[in-house]
Amino acid sequence: MKKLLLFFFAIFVAFPVFSQLEKGHIHLKNGTVLKGKYQYSDDKIHIISAGNLWTFEASEVDTIIDTRNKKLNFNRNFSGESALFYRIEAGLLVGNSQNSQSAPFSLTGSVNYRLEPRFSLGVGFGAEFFNESYLPVFLNLEYKLNDNFSSPYVFLKGGYQIALEDGSMFYYDVYPAWNSIWPGYYYAQDNLNAKGGVLIHPGVGYTHMFSSGIGMSFAVGYQFHRLQYKAEEDDYRLDVDYNRLVIKIGILFN
Repeated sequence: MKKLLLFFFAIFVAFPVFSQLEKGHIHLKNGTVLKGKYQYSDDKIHIISAGNLWTFEASEVDTIIDTRNKKLNFNRNFSGESALFYRIEAGLLVGNSQNSQSAPFSLTGSVNYRLEPRFSLGVGFGAEFFNESYLPVFLNLEYKLNDNFSSPYVFLKGGYQIALEDGSMFYYDVYPAWNSIWPGYYYAQDNLNAKGGVLIHPGVGYTHMFSSGIGMSFAVGYQFHRLQYKAEEDDYRLDVDYNRLVIKIGILFN
């Protein structure tokens, strides 16, 4: 737990380093074009051009063309994000303290496409660690509540947990000892193989973009998944349901 807290702390400390100024041509709606370094912060564009520092409201900016010749559109107060973005998230799946795995670690990544400024669709995968290790594969629907760089959002993930290793659970058959001179029962033990299962994960979050290329998110949600275990020699199956509070910190790349 201490290592995980140090990991989250390092992310918060390191983010100002990553949020460097970017270079490009900034086209204002009044026709002015400024060439220099720029950064988006608190719905404002900060520009260093010819040794001068300029600050404009995002609503005053028409387009930005960066050094990769990519055009970022600021019309309709859209914050200049590209249509395709990537999110990497790390966090905990918090459960009851009496669970054998009270707060497993979760790491996921997704590729998302903005169908419109506020709504995006994506696919992702990751790693989660319960009694066994699992590979979650999911679809991600996300809706931002406004068009700014800083915005709350709601999301829904749905997919499947793929087991990455054999199961660590057992079950026992109990039957009468009819052929024994001693009354009683025989106990037969059989290993259960992990087969994975479905997952559903709705939640809410908040995103802040430090620039048009990089940002940070914080999300809280509920995750349900049902993991299946099957015996090797018969049709016995065990379903284990997990209901978890999910707390994650993410990094976004455009």
